[in-house]
Amino acid sequence: MKKLLTIATLALASVATQASDKLRYDYIDFGYLHSEGERTSDKTGYELNLSLAFDETWYVRTTLQSQSADVWAAGSRGDVSSKEYEMVFGFHAPSSRTDDFFMEAGYVKFDGDGIIPQSTYGNDEDGFLANLGFRGRLSTNWEYKLFAGYKDYDFSEYVNEAQHEDSTSTTYGLEGRYYLSKNWSFGVKVSEEITGLTSGFDFRLNL
Repeated sequence: MKKLLTIATLALASVATQASDKLRYDYIDFGYLHSEGERTSDKTGYELNLSLAFDETWYVRTTLQSQSADVWAAGSRGDVSSKEYEMVFGFHAPSSRTDDFFMEAGYVKFDGDGIIPQSTYGNDEDGFLANLGFRGRLSTNWEYKLFAGYKDYDFSEYVNEAQHEDSTSTTYGLEGRYYLSKNWSFGVKVSEEITGLTSGFDFRLNL
């Protein structure tokens, strides 16, 4: 009987561990961004994400990124701000007990502000995006995310028209996250984006 109780206790502990390791797709996070400059100073700003799950497989995510930088064009210097909006539908499926494979597809819109006279800076563009990758829990407190993606919209006129004629861009990066409590976590992300090498941190609240 004692052996049976021990087995039952271990089984319940295992279930509890699995439950605490479960990945959440209902969350909101807010953080700081820094991107290396190309014909501009380094760009700094913020990122806001809101993700909501429909069920155990599907979710929707919306993202706002805002960055600003000094630029030099047509013999003038000015401050240019850019905002990027994303609206995506996502699918995820378990690849192991603590890891998920995910795919996303959606719409991206870019708004540039602070147009310099006789320059192309500040043009607005839109297109589509796709992402895929793996997300998982290394332990109860640590989470990781590996991702790669593709954006199809013409960013060249904002960054450097002469050197960036391609209207497409691939992205890739990684993210590490530490859970301060059951619902609060702190994340650090590094990625190669259309705006250059980008890094940042955020605080996330699971909803």
